[in-house]
Parts: sequence; C-alpha cells; structure tokens
Amino acid sequence: MRTPIETETFGDPNLPAIFLVPGWAMPKEVFHETATKLSQHFYVVLANLPGVSVDPNWHKRNRFGPNYDIDALAEQLLRAAPKPCWWIGWSLGGMIANYVAARRSSCVKGVISVASAPCFTAIDEWPIGMEPDAFTHFFDLVKQTPEKGFRRFLTLQTQGASDAKGLTKTLSSLQPKELIDPEALIRGLALLETLDVRREIELLDVPNLHMFGAQDALVDTEKVIQWLPKNYLQTVLALPNQAHQPFLEDPSQFVATVTQYINDNTFN
Repeated sequence: MRTPIETETFGDPNLPAIFLVPGWAMPKEVFHETATKLSQHFYVVLANLPGVSVDPNWHKRNRFGPNYDIDALAEQLLRAAPKPCWWIGWSLGGMIANYVAARRSSCVKGVISVASAPCFTAIDEWPIGMEPDAFTHFFDLVKQTPEKGFRRFLTLQTQGASDAKGLTKTLSSLQPKELIDPEALIRGLALLETLDVRREIELLDVPNLHMFGAQDALVDTEKVIQWLPKNYLQTVLALPNQAHQPFLEDPSQFVATVTQYINDNTFN
C-alpha cells in the first residue's frame, strides 16, 4: 500500500489552479506564505511528499509505508492535483514536476521548477552534480541518525542566503523532530540519488520556467544553466540575490515572478 498524499488548499477553486510540490523532507507548510499571496489570483493546492507531515494525527492514521517509485509517486500526485493546472516544484519537487509534465502534459498547463537541477548527483553525462562520495556520506548519516541528517541538510540548503542562520531556524521550526519519518527520508534520498529528468526537460511541450538562485550553494546555478537541456517553450531565470529557497528569501518577488509568467503564458 502507499502512503496517501496529504494536501492543503488556498483560495477560490474557480480561479486558475496551481499545484505546489516541496523538496526532500520538507513539509508543505514551507509554502504557506507563498500560497497565501498566490491565492489572491489562483486556487493553490499544496502537497506533501509521502511520509512527510507536521500533523501528528495524520501520522497516527497512516498505516502504509511511503512509496518513492517515481511512476507510482507521479500517479499519486496527479490524483491529488487539480486538472489541468500549473505545477510548481522546489528542488526534488521540481524534478518530479518536470517528470510529470513531460509524461502527462494533458494534465499540466505549465511547469515551474525552483532551484532544481535535472540530476542531483554527478554522473558521467552530468558531472556538475554532488559528488557520489559526498552523497553517500550524507546518505549514511541520514540512515544512522535521521534527525541529525535532516538538520545537516537544512544547513546545507540555506548556505548562500543573506540570512542563512535565520532561514535555517525558520525551516527547522516547520518540521517537529518527533514527526520526522526516517523511512520517508531514506526513500526520498534514494529517489534523489537516481532520478534524472534531462530527457523529460527536452520533451516538455508546455510552458516551462526554471528558476534558480544565483547564490545557491547546493545547486551550482551557473553550470546548471549552461548544461540544462533545452526545449522550445523554455525560460530560464537566475535570481541574483537569492539562494536555494527564493520563495522564503523574498516571497513578494517570487510571487510576482510566478504570477507574471503564468499570466504571460496562459492561452485560452
């Protein structure tokens, strides 16, 4: 059995819809401020990845293990998303959103990935990802001490932000340590290690925006943009003063950028 997808909605269901997918180990609450702002013009649905939640009652009710097989996960998210809608994914969520948009474009009006490389780890054809030895060391830490691994990742992903300490504190406060699901962390990392959506990005036939923070210390923005596969509907944007989580670092700028892009690429 599969862990159900936990969702939360903002705004009027009659408005154009947006589906937001977070990154590895992070709860949907990371998007609350962004969703509130976007809901002035859109119907916004937030989704948790399997096994991630800040709701103790949800953890108690859930009796199934998280399934991070990419095809099974894509189908679960598709069932939870409005149809059709815009998909916005952050980091791992962006990789998943690109995967879904390439394979089920009839359900997706457009896709926006945020701080999301097509491959997270380095391989022969993508040498600019995280070195395999470094990833293995981190993966071992998560397996041995899930909470410590989670906290370590928060520190890594906030590097480069103008207020890295404050941002780390904010992210840490969103996910109670007693509700961290070790199995979700491990299975999500296994997906992050192997998922490669370069081909999917090439095949995208819906409007697609790839947003990066120029100060991101987790993703080498300059090199990723150079190596990013191309398609004829693609827009690539580097935000000069942002790092790995621009929707938290400057929510107003992020929402304005997203809103403008969607409006410019909505065709009746």
